[in-house]
Amino acid sequence: MIRPQLADPNFTPAIIRNKSSCAGGLCDWVINITMYYDVVVTVEPKKAAVRAAQQRLAEANAKKAEMDELVANLNAALAVLQAQFQKAMDEKNAAEAEAARCARRLDSAQRLVGALGSESERWN
Repeated sequence: MIRPQLADPNFTPAIIRNKSSCAGGLCDWVINITMYYDVVVTVEPKKAAVRAAQQRLAEANAKKAEMDELVANLNAALAVLQAQFQKAMDEKNAAEAEAARCARRLDSAQRLVGALGSESERWN
């Protein structure tokens, strides 16, 4: 497209208005619509890039929300498993403590029986 202000240096509203006021208004309109076109040509690719970036952002946010939900579900399952593990460990520790207590009592009982074994002869 030929820009009127570049095509003819005499294409200014002031010069044209001297010839005809209507032509001066039309000259103003042509210059302004040309500037508008230049702005639209410059801005439209940027608007398209913004729309594409917003679409990618929406997709990324949707995927992030999906992953956040998955992480929350996995954390909940992990909490359940950790509670079960802790319960099992508490039961194991209690059983080991009971086994140690029983082993001490058995040892004491065996020493007592051994000590009393020699007394059995004396009592008879």
